[in-house]
Amino acid sequence: MRHIHHHAEIKCSKHPHSKVRGFVFGFFLLAAGTLLLLGNAGVIDKTLFKYIFSWQSLLIALGVIFLSGGIRKHWFGALVLITIGTLFLLDEIYTFKTGIANMIWPAILVIVGIAVMVKIFLPKKSHWNIPQDGFRGGLSEETNSEDYFDISKVFSGAHTVVKSQNFKGGNASFIFGGGEIDFRNAQLSEGTNILKLECIFGGVKIFVPDTWDVSLETTGIFGGFSDERRHLNIENIDKSRRLVIKGEAVFGGGEISN
Repeated sequence: MRHIHHHAEIKCSKHPHSKVRGFVFGFFLLAAGTLLLLGNAGVIDKTLFKYIFSWQSLLIALGVIFLSGGIRKHWFGALVLITIGTLFLLDEIYTFKTGIANMIWPAILVIVGIAVMVKIFLPKKSHWNIPQDGFRGGLSEETNSEDYFDISKVFSGAHTVVKSQNFKGGNASFIFGGGEIDFRNAQLSEGTNILKLECIFGGVKIFVPDTWDVSLETTGIFGGFSDERRHLNIENIDKSRRLVIKGEAVFGGGEISN
């Protein structure tokens, strides 16, 4: 009975923005299909396709999709993708005399400035405690004892040691930054537990115990995730507790290690 109750709890706690993100993704597929039909029918000029179906437009579309997953959580990464995609697309169309490289860095500085001001007026509550014992491998060390955490790193990184004895999942976002998440001192809750990762121009390394049942469900654009665990004994893996890592990577990614 306890195992069944846990699955019901996971189902009810589904991210409220998932339907919006799915709708936006479906809209882009619908729009792409419609444009292709109109182009093949001769209604619109097919020479426009090199701009519409380009990697620049893909970055813009990804930014909008990320934004639909929650403005408060994803606005910065979405704005970076949309800005970079827009600048390169405009350069492709108009060929800026000043050079696109001279425009990207000022644009990024503007975005960072906005991020700093937003952070001042909309501070986020911290979900972890930062110890005073220095650094590990150049990363500040943080201890997290929450059963469900929400980690966000922008232009920074940290080595996070998770000590929860009933870990149920969480969200971790790394944008122009990176870090490590160490679960080797933690225990999973019974049933299926979901950890959502978002790496945009950043990366993460995750350490898990040899006895954990871990699976990857990831998507990547110029990036990805990999399972680098070695010398696992299948007989020692606890099948009653499972961690599902759902990752999205854009020019970044991560790996699992033991």
